[in-house]
Amino acid sequence: SRHLFNAKEILGLQIASIHNLAFYMWLVKEARKQIIAGTFSAWKPGMMERITRRL
Repeated sequence: SRHLFNAKEILGLQIASIHNLAFYMWLVKEARKQIIAGTFSAWKPGMMERITRRL
């Protein structure tokens, strides 16, 4: 998919968009679990560290 993105193929952009949407859906699902468990405040700093390190 990197080639498609570098070649400015529409399919590359579509794949990247689907990946981003899947990531945000996963992130919200995990945040919801932590909120329900009452552990969101402890979970958030570690998750923010992981997310910013990967960017």
